[in-house]
Amino acid sequence: MSTIAPGWYPDPADPATQRYWDGGAWIGKPVPAGAEPPAEPEPLEPEPLPESPSDPAVQTLPRDPRYGDGPPPRVIQRTPGAVQPLDTVPIRSLGVTIGWISRPDVSRILGGRVLAHPGQRFVARIVDVVCMLALNAVVNGYFLYLFVNESLLPYFSDVLAAGEGGAQDVAVPSAFNEQLTVVLLIALGLWFAYEVPATLNTGQTLGKRLMGIKVVSLAPVALGWGRLLLRWAYAALPLICFPFGAVLWILDGIWCIRDQPFRQCLHDKSPGTAVVDASSVDAGTAEAHPDKESS
Repeated sequence: MSTIAPGWYPDPADPATQRYWDGGAWIGKPVPAGAEPPAEPEPLEPEPLPESPSDPAVQTLPRDPRYGDGPPPRVIQRTPGAVQPLDTVPIRSLGVTIGWISRPDVSRILGGRVLAHPGQRFVARIVDVVCMLALNAVVNGYFLYLFVNESLLPYFSDVLAAGEGGAQDVAVPSAFNEQLTVVLLIALGLWFAYEVPATLNTGQTLGKRLMGIKVVSLAPVALGWGRLLLRWAYAALPLICFPFGAVLWILDGIWCIRDQPFRQCLHDKSPGTAVVDASSVDAGTAEAHPDKESS
């Protein structure tokens, strides 16, 4: 540990300046050697992002409304041996850092909104799945009953009766595909009716409302049918390709755990959405429109 008392001393790196020693390290901006130093050193300004357009690691993204007003954000690709620049946020997918984006750009895009915790999204999804199962039991139960009793159970009974040698010769019941298609189409229609209109109107399904979170657009424009349909399709349609689609559905749901900087699931990526704390959205709206709060 250094025995030199904190104070201003000649800068070892530049004899023409003096710098403040805090007892353990040189801090703050240097001042000319003959000048009267201030009582406390001025903090060093963070090192700016590289400005050279010839640097292939620095990319200025094309202008896009999702980035809000002002210039589009600048992204630095990670290269071997590179360290995170000052005042940047990692861009990560599943914990792997692929680059960095400036912190002011992230703050500008979020606009004061607080990202939802992955645990909140998980519980909200469980609630929504339970609601969907209940809806299917009411609306789709009859068709599911027909499919199970007229196609699925007879088929498996014939397979078991034929044994291992003859299982491949068992014919699929003629109504199997038609009944399965009806069940899947009704299930998808119920999912669409449950999620998309509610998200369009309030940004919240029942599960998200209970957890106090909501879907928002990272762009300074309202969510529309097209983007929400795209978001729903990425989450719902993989389930048709069972069982591989179920694996994709689970992967999509857990993607936000290690995603940065916006904690997006895969179905948030293309439509440019994120899930945030609902109270932070309401607070931001009140600050932007104080007259509405008083009216």
